[in-house]
Amino acid sequence: MRPRPSRLGIGLQAMDIRKHWPEFKYFRHQNAPTWTGPLQPYDSSPTYVIRVEYRPPVAPTIQVLRPVIHSNAPHRFSDGSLCLYWPKDSDKRIWTPDKRIAATILPWAAEWLAVYEVWLSTGEWVAPEAPHHSLKRR
Repeated sequence: MRPRPSRLGIGLQAMDIRKHWPEFKYFRHQNAPTWTGPLQPYDSSPTYVIRVEYRPPVAPTIQVLRPVIHSNAPHRFSDGSLCLYWPKDSDKRIWTPDKRIAATILPWAAEWLAVYEVWLSTGEWVAPEAPHHSLKRR
């Protein structure tokens, strides 16, 4: 049995995001640590504004605030939040409370948006996929 990873504190997460993603702003949304900021996957893409809400020990929830994501866009949970990884995949691409949001969730959100931009143009999701049957956030 693997030891349970230790959780990084909100203060460390906030300092790390401020250091590596200075355009992201911290606040509390519904009493949860939250960051909002811009991501632009390509020079020709719009700048997306996302919100990362974190309620430890549950993985952060990522919402695109603007522009509005197409209603048929794949790889989203029933609440519209982005599905950035499949929890049953290898340990390399899952999020756990001992991982830095700045080094995982934010780059994965940028990657999701880049793939989404391709999907808008081609109708094809060009990233690895896992089954999504009425996904709900845990």
